[in-house]
Amino acid sequence: MKDIIPVHKLYERSSAGMEVIYFDNVQERASILSAHRDDHYIFLYQEKGESNFMLDFKSLLVNDRAILYVLPGQVHHSINSKNVSGWFLAIDTLLVNEEYRTVFEQYIISNGPISLDDAKAEKFKQCLKLLHERFLLIEEPLSRAIAHSLAQSYIGMVAEAYLSQTQFGQKQNTRPVQINSQFRSLLLANFKTIKGPSEYAEKLNISLTYLNEVVKGLTGFPVSYWIHNEIVLEAKRLLYYTDLTVKEISFELGFSDHTYFSRLFTKFAGTSAGAFRAIYRK
Repeated sequence: MKDIIPVHKLYERSSAGMEVIYFDNVQERASILSAHRDDHYIFLYQEKGESNFMLDFKSLLVNDRAILYVLPGQVHHSINSKNVSGWFLAIDTLLVNEEYRTVFEQYIISNGPISLDDAKAEKFKQCLKLLHERFLLIEEPLSRAIAHSLAQSYIGMVAEAYLSQTQFGQKQNTRPVQINSQFRSLLLANFKTIKGPSEYAEKLNISLTYLNEVVKGLTGFPVSYWIHNEIVLEAKRLLYYTDLTVKEISFELGFSDHTYFSRLFTKFAGTSAGAFRAIYRK
């Protein structure tokens, strides 16, 4: 069955695990028909202008210099842009440091825009200029690794900015948010050994129906999606950073049937494990 809300997949646009675009003086009015999810992170730095868009049914108005991020799975679409300039970074979750992911996925309840003063704006701008320049040379020797490192630095600065604001801001502490955070913590600690959604619900002492309702309501995807997402993400790490075979990786991730693991990876990642390794290591 076709998704009602389409999911944009980064691998269909880039084999580098990231995409960096500079946009200048953009003026457009978009339609709700452009609403979509992404299977990757998006980081936006607006240098000037005014933009308005929907993020998980919240209308966000971004004025002048500001940063904003979009989590994998969040529904979003542009409403209009007026003389907007800045940078767009799309990046595979694999390439986002786990400590930064924890900030974005657990500690930050509302990922609205953060305005930047002159000093901070200049630091973000310089980092993004370097990243964009290196991305344009992505096929040259070492450029891919350098671009990935620069992206980590930029994302770390974004995480720091959001975490700093949250520490002094009002935190939302509703029951669904607490449950989702507890589920994410359990998942990160147990995804190699626990793969059934019902087992996570049991550990949280709630019904699977309620857990799915909470997780999907907050993230856009059910419990099973996030279990598979974590498994495939760790598999990507092992494919990228080690020389383990696909069979060895499947066993490392708790699968007794490596052919089942291979099918799962291909279905979720949109490419086979072998092809993923070849693309990312070239």
